[in-house]
Amino acid sequence: MKIQSLIGKFKRSNTRKSQLTIVVQPSALFFSSIPGLSLPQQIAYEGASWQDALYKVLKGAGASDLSVDVVLHSNLYQSYQIEKPSIPDEELTSALPFLLKDLITEKVTDIVADYRPLPMGNKLQVYVIPRSLVVSLSGQLSQLNIALERVLIEDDVWAYSAGELSQFLLLQRSKKGQFRVSAFSEGQCAFQRTIRGVASPLTGVASSALQLDGLALELQRSIDYLSSQLRGTPLHQMKVCCDEEEQQEVAQALSERLSVGVTVLSERGDESGVLLVESAALLSEGAINLFPSLLKPKKDYFTLTNIAIGWGVTTIALLVFYALLSYQQLALQEDLRLVRSQEAEFRQQVDTLSQRLAKHKPSPAKVAAVSRLELEIESKRQSLDAVSEYDTAQQVGYSGVMRSLAKLGRDDISLSSITIDTHTLDLKGLAREPQVIPNWISQFKSELDLVGRTFDKLKIGRNDQDIITFELKTKEGTK
Repeated sequence: MKIQSLIGKFKRSNTRKSQLTIVVQPSALFFSSIPGLSLPQQIAYEGASWQDALYKVLKGAGASDLSVDVVLHSNLYQSYQIEKPSIPDEELTSALPFLLKDLITEKVTDIVADYRPLPMGNKLQVYVIPRSLVVSLSGQLSQLNIALERVLIEDDVWAYSAGELSQFLLLQRSKKGQFRVSAFSEGQCAFQRTIRGVASPLTGVASSALQLDGLALELQRSIDYLSSQLRGTPLHQMKVCCDEEEQQEVAQALSERLSVGVTVLSERGDESGVLLVESAALLSEGAINLFPSLLKPKKDYFTLTNIAIGWGVTTIALLVFYALLSYQQLALQEDLRLVRSQEAEFRQQVDTLSQRLAKHKPSPAKVAAVSRLELEIESKRQSLDAVSEYDTAQQVGYSGVMRSLAKLGRDDISLSSITIDTHTLDLKGLAREPQVIPNWISQFKSELDLVGRTFDKLKIGRNDQDIITFELKTKEGTK
């Protein structure tokens, strides 16, 4: 067995893992359900980093041999709009950190970036995250035998949260987060803005009508801006998903103040983290991924254990192969022995038959006598064939030919000589004009005894009395 096939089996075994989605919010972690693993729907991480809280809860639940997608809150990544450079698309991802060097404070080697073309203008929306964040997260998960597959952004996930509605505005606030307004078109985030100066709560006892008025004013400014920038994208519907708020009340108040329709995103009033977990399953493969393959840990398949296993399997395979060849060799040797025994027996039979054949060879005198008899038989057979042919000719006779010639008699044709036998019919005679001869011959085909007889030669002349003479040489055709 080749070592490459062993490595392929190890790789396939590592890829067969259950998929877990984790959503990171400003105050809590949300988990998707997975068979065979008991994880809470959400867990708060106040007073600790979300990475440590994630590691603790996964370790406590005994999670292992999983594949994980992590959806980050907008506070954990930055977004920039840049002009699209004139470089090939396959080189653009690796060039992004250098294109952002004037916009960021980190070194270009300390960030991870991914991009998406914007529908308005020749621009790119670029998302950036510290390299140390994804590297440390991947390292912590690998300690639990959990593979980090993708690091996603919530802007991509919110685009699929409105069901069949593909073009809409979203007012969203997570618990302990800020109000944000976003615009989505065909599964992409085309616009995102954080609304400052508006604090929660908007509803309830501690609310103020001025808060809603200020929020509505900021939202209307964003709507007017999008109307001028995204002319081909109709954005007439706004969804509301604000944690710690009476969402129906917020939607009703904004609907009275804005130029677009406003409804709640979830009729059940689910929190943002729950909706993100549900919508993450709809995310396409082309979504923003801030954990590229070059950062994924490379599995070292050439460990001492794997090499020992490989050599062990190879040794066993060679031993089995050697035993099989030895068994086949013994079987072939036995077959060879039987064949040689049969060969000796056949040679003895050949010698015996050769001796018997020598005793049964005829003498030269008998051979000569047989030859003479064969010649005599052949001569008699030829005689019989000639007699048979003569008898057939006699049976046919010539009376039919004569009757047919008499039947075809004409005033302008006169026969003076008829020569007939089995194979030939020769005619001589006189004719009034030359052209009557072909006309008369053409009538032969209407007579059974004359049909099929062909003329080999036609001779026309004149005698001493200046009368036209003709001579026909015919043979009987094959019937």
